[in-house]
Amino acid sequence: MRKIAFIIILFILLVLFVPYLFVAVSQRYIGSGLSENTPPSGESEPVDSISVYVADEDKVADMDFAEYLMGVVAAEMPASFNAEALKAQAVAARSYTLTRMLGYERDGTPPEHKGAMTCTDPTHCKAWISKGKAIEKWGQEWGDTYWSKISACVLATKGSIMTYNGEPVNAVFHSTSSGRTENSKDVWGGDVPYLVSVESPGDALSPKYEANKQISVEEFKQKIRGAKPEASWKEGDALIGNIVKSDAGGIISIETGGVTFKTTEFRNLFGLASAHVDFDVAGDTVTMNTKGNGHGVGMSQYGANYLAGQGMGYADILKAYYTGVEVGPWQK
Repeated sequence: MRKIAFIIILFILLVLFVPYLFVAVSQRYIGSGLSENTPPSGESEPVDSISVYVADEDKVADMDFAEYLMGVVAAEMPASFNAEALKAQAVAARSYTLTRMLGYERDGTPPEHKGAMTCTDPTHCKAWISKGKAIEKWGQEWGDTYWSKISACVLATKGSIMTYNGEPVNAVFHSTSSGRTENSKDVWGGDVPYLVSVESPGDALSPKYEANKQISVEEFKQKIRGAKPEASWKEGDALIGNIVKSDAGGIISIETGGVTFKTTEFRNLFGLASAHVDFDVAGDTVTMNTKGNGHGVGMSQYGANYLAGQGMGYADILKAYYTGVEVGPWQK
């Protein structure tokens, strides 16, 4: 009798526990769109290896190209993002790096690279982090899981890049747009047909969507004079003059103190999160309210994650942000 009772209890525990175990394991991948056995694409990378100037270690290292991309994706996009967004990031990073490599092979590498094809300084190239440092940053619980997830996304898109008219694209990207990306010509000048303003739904959900900076009017003027000493304000002059804005709402140019600043120049001067700025001058205080984070050109990372959450695959995400591109293996 006891044996029968034991068997019944064991059966009940198995019925209850096994589904729970399945759900608990699966939850680590819910919303990611990634199975643990995501197969590689079967394609080869555009190059086998790449020389990288590791800025924080002041050394040049030769890396397997796919492993380098894993470090870029790990540094540039939150590992918790949907796998289709991470795949889009992998393809964008691969396209960007290949475009730069082709240019450097033609024109020579810049001095900042110390002879390498790329560097890990995000102000010059793209951010990069080693596997060990990435796992340390994420912590013991999630470290290996996140690295495996990113590795699978890079391998699943192996060899895949974006092209426009058969040529690799300069796939710039940013954290969060204002709800619409910027035209490249409005930010840096020069028309780039695949870097034009497009809608970017879901950006308002980003924790980086809104920010503000508040300084005194005198500090504002000091910064302006520091950049352009000829700036001056007569009594009764408005602090901020003519503002020219893009279709997406970002500043193209702005006048203050009789001088004109271009978008990137002004944004960098005040350390603003984006160039989508609304000004509020009250008394002795200037408040600069921004929407978005980054230069606003190309793919919005938080926008890509939102689209992935809506069921969009990585190739369609990329085509939504880079107008007229094709996604696939590069034919040299």
